[in-house]
Amino acid sequence: MCGIGGVYLAPGQDLDRRGCLDSMLHIQRHRGPDAEGIWISKDGRLGLCHNRLAIVDLTEAGNQPMETIDGRYVIVFNGEIYNYREIRKDLEAEGTKFKSCSDTEVIVEAYRHWGEDMLHRLRGMFAFGIYDCLSGELFCARDRIGKKPFVYAETDYGFVFSSEIPAVLAAPGIDRSIDRDAIAGMLLHNMRHIADPHTGYRGVRRLKAGHAVRVKNGRIQKIWRYWQPQPARGAATPQRLRAILEDAVRLRSIADVPVGALLSGGIDSSAIVALMTQFSREPIRTYALGYDSTDEDLRRARIVADRLGCIHKEFYFDGERQWDVFRRLIDTYGEPIMLLPLVHAYELCESVRDDGIKVVLGGHGADELFCGYTGHVRTARLSTLLSLIGPVGTFVERLGGGEKEQDALSILRAQPGTRKAAYYRGREGKDWSLMLSPEARDAVTNVVAEELEYWGRLCPSKKFIDESNFCALMVENTHSVTISSDLPPMLASVEMRAPFLDQEMVSFALATPVSSKVPWIAPLKRLKWILRRAVQDLVPDELLHAPKRGFGFGIPQERVLRGAWRHYGDELFAAPHDADGLFDRNALQNSWERFQRHESVSADIIAKMLAIQYWLQTQG
Repeated sequence: MCGIGGVYLAPGQDLDRRGCLDSMLHIQRHRGPDAEGIWISKDGRLGLCHNRLAIVDLTEAGNQPMETIDGRYVIVFNGEIYNYREIRKDLEAEGTKFKSCSDTEVIVEAYRHWGEDMLHRLRGMFAFGIYDCLSGELFCARDRIGKKPFVYAETDYGFVFSSEIPAVLAAPGIDRSIDRDAIAGMLLHNMRHIADPHTGYRGVRRLKAGHAVRVKNGRIQKIWRYWQPQPARGAATPQRLRAILEDAVRLRSIADVPVGALLSGGIDSSAIVALMTQFSREPIRTYALGYDSTDEDLRRARIVADRLGCIHKEFYFDGERQWDVFRRLIDTYGEPIMLLPLVHAYELCESVRDDGIKVVLGGHGADELFCGYTGHVRTARLSTLLSLIGPVGTFVERLGGGEKEQDALSILRAQPGTRKAAYYRGREGKDWSLMLSPEARDAVTNVVAEELEYWGRLCPSKKFIDESNFCALMVENTHSVTISSDLPPMLASVEMRAPFLDQEMVSFALATPVSSKVPWIAPLKRLKWILRRAVQDLVPDELLHAPKRGFGFGIPQERVLRGAWRHYGDELFAAPHDADGLFDRNALQNSWERFQRHESVSADIIAKMLAIQYWLQTQG
């Protein structure tokens, strides 16, 4: 797990390449404090840099940038390839020689042997760049679900990439003007981040999950999607799900350093920790955070830790300290993002690091894959209705109704693959009317809906709940799935591994019928029904059917925004930034004041605007 970066100059361009790469290394040092390196091509046109967090092959042989034995290829890689040993055996059978025991070298030799098709063989999380010194081509890719970030920009100088936005901004010539469409999209419904491939800057982009890019002479030659989401073959049974989960946890328990876990006491993290105990000779170190010692999350975590004999630590919310963490997260991420559990996750990961643990496992993604949110009961019923009647005509508009009814109608009218996007387009009027200026409302483009439609059309199932969940995994909820498993831990120099985001698990979930996830008439305790059945012997009964509580549930954002963080909000909203005319300043101030008076203003929209205002007001 590391930080990567690179600069590829266009013909006739010149800049201080080493100075730029040095800046990248300094900015991303938290991602890899164990070692760092720079490599510059003989012609001086391409430079690569790498910050290393040593997890596999702790020797200097595993350091990067890494050259192949013959010097033809050079790679910088961030992530873990869990099946690298199997791939290595296949390559050795073909005569390939290795100089290290790292998964990094396996990736670059796999590229030599199979070309870009090697992506289909990788099981893990990754973002990398491989330079071919002979052809002058730079080949980069990001894993299927987007667990590892890849940020890039194309300028007059050439192509630059890194793991984080601030590192890319170390290069000159980048358009730093605010991307108003991207910022506006963050205000829509459940969005708490800027949707890929957009960022807060017009000149900076993220490579989409499951995509690759080829660059030559400092110019992008092509960007393409290499991953086609496919449901697994065979029956979707609890027994098969259990076998996939056991394998995913086993693979993620392999490291040359100690491995711990974040434990909330919910089904997902509890099952993971229980399985970890089967693959470890030592007690598992677990970590939990709550508002205070009476927090229900902490009580549940204690039950699991005691039962499994874990070395368990718990921590409590500190509003002043966590405001500082919140600012650091946005500064590091390089653009606005608002999810209070990100702050909690950093607190835990910092404690993990101080305990001498470099790797932790977490339960990210299970709710998106197997219907774990309370709203999934309603979504399942709507999905069943749509399966029976299909898209309906405009006559249903005569039925009228309130906001919820109109939201449902936007879905009912749309075709499969476009329904989640239609829902977000239907939210524009409500979600943008409160904060955006009248002029901006007519000018901004709904980039979130565009991305939801892109991924929605790729969903192999025509059932609305499957489309909705897949879009949530790839776009809507990435703040709580992939970003949360990279940003907070990497800021603390810790690697987060997520067994539920294993590609085999994703394929299994795509093949699992809705009725096996959330039955038609179901109490909320039966959400993720197939998963509950798969792990019922691992989780204490009182927790297996306990009400759903998300990570940090006991620390509601309303309480934080009206309490510990109120004076910071007062300062930010006293003279708000209008983002080049995007926002109505008076509306921002009035909304903040009304929220503090407990009037009808959503805490979600206020929280997101707090993050956006902090980012805008701290730009150079």
